[in-house]
Formats: sequence, structure tokens, C-alpha cells
Amino acid sequence: MLPPEAWSTTLRLSTDIDLLVLDGKKVSSSLLRGADSLELDNGPHQLVFRVEKNIRTSTREQRLYISPPLVVSFDTKEVSQVNFNLPRLENDKESDEFDHAPHLQLLDGDAAVIPLKIDILPIKATSQGIDYERDTQFYNKAGKTASIKGFATMMADDSELLSKSSELDTPPRQSETLTEQRLRYWFLQADKSTRERFLQWVKDNPTQ
Repeated sequence: MLPPEAWSTTLRLSTDIDLLVLDGKKVSSSLLRGADSLELDNGPHQLVFRVEKNIRTSTREQRLYISPPLVVSFDTKEVSQVNFNLPRLENDKESDEFDHAPHLQLLDGDAAVIPLKIDILPIKATSQGIDYERDTQFYNKAGKTASIKGFATMMADDSELLSKSSELDTPPRQSETLTEQRLRYWFLQADKSTRERFLQWVKDNPTQ
């Protein structure tokens, strides 16, 4: 028997699933390219994804159905494999029902159901497009149905943080810009090695 800390979980990727965010972090397309699975640590996890599938319309034509972004949280304690089990999505009626009440199953390697929480991720479109990672951070901070607070700490809303006088060692001078304040705040949050790498980067990349 392996000790609990040695357990890992294989997340089997489905061709109908477009994985957007994993455990609070945006998923790189290069990470997924050609992969049929991902290795996860044992413990709580959160996926943000869309279901993308060809369905038939009422006129028998085929179209690509894309679901709203969904948030699913679950725990892989003593689970070695996670498989998606989507409901039947073959036509407009079934896709409309899924849009309004999304549901699916996650199954382990023995086809046993893994308990999960599911929700629709609220998104905010900007001129730069949709930032699923930031929207997921806001979702987790809000403590909603499928939130995992532990995944909300990596990217804080720095505008909100910097409104608190305790976030900086000294009150900012009036001449400091918001950008400078943010640089100082995040620099102070970094560990020694990260600061050293950043300072070396600044040295190697002087402003023009």
C-alpha cells in the first residue's frame, strides 16, 4: 500500500471538453496539445471548462454546440483516475436543457461516481476578451457553490488590496503611480529567490 502522499490521480481528457482553468490557473494550450490525460496530485481540485460538441438542429443540420463555462470541484482522495461522463447532448432541446441546468458525472477507474459540485461561471467580457483565470479567482473569493477558497489566493484583486493602508510598508507618496504601488506590493509578497530573479531580469532588461 502506498502512503496517502504518494497517491496521484489521472484526469482523462475528453474530446468534448475544452479545459480552461485547472485549480485556479489558466491551462496552457501547449500543455493539452495531443494529451489524452493530465496527472493531478491527490486532494481537492477544480476544473473550469466548456462542453463543445457537434449536435443536430431541428432541421437535421449539424452545428457546434458550446456550453457556458462550467465550474466543477471535487476531491481525488484515494482516487487514481477521473473520467468525464456527460449526459446525452445530441440536439437543440438537450443542449438548451443543459444550458439551464448543467449536470454531469465524474467517474473513477471502477466507474464509481465521484462526488462533485457544479456551477456556471459568471464571466465578464472586456475589450481584451474574457479572462477565465481572473473570473475563476473572483468566483472562488465569493464562496459560491463550487468555490474552493484555497485556489483564490494566488491572484488577488490588487486594486482592492492596495486600498488598504496595511498592504504597504509605508504609505505611498502622492507622486507614486498605481503601477508603482502594485509593483512594490507584489515585490514584497515574493520570496527571496523570486525577488533576486526579478532584480536580475530588471538588470538584463533596462528601459530604452
